[in-house]
Amino acid sequence: IHMHLPKLARHFDRENIHVTMYATQWLLTQYTSSFKFDLVTRVWDAFLGEGWKIIYRVMLALLQQWQSQLLKMSFEEILAFFRELPDRVNGNSVMETALRIKLKTRQIVKLEREWDQ
Repeated sequence: IHMHLPKLARHFDRENIHVTMYATQWLLTQYTSSFKFDLVTRVWDAFLGEGWKIIYRVMLALLQQWQSQLLKMSFEEILAFFRELPDRVNGNSVMETALRIKLKTRQIVKLEREWDQ
């Protein structure tokens, strides 16, 4: 998030919002646990061709699309927003945004290594 959405990352840091507070469920279930079927099927279709990269791109796309609203919210408002987010998402719009995000496999590998340390 710091690389792609630095303003939002700084806001989350100030509000003590950690990625595990919103993205863990998204990533572990590959969006199947709470998002609508239109997004889930598009994610899984892309996952078969792209692998994990699309999972991360969708996360960044979701944050990017709602960044302006999230930047105005407090800790409690952000958490409440993430609980309601799946009902607000337009699957086509999210995927269009996700596919425009430049994310290199080596970036993902580097971040995974850092996370494991």
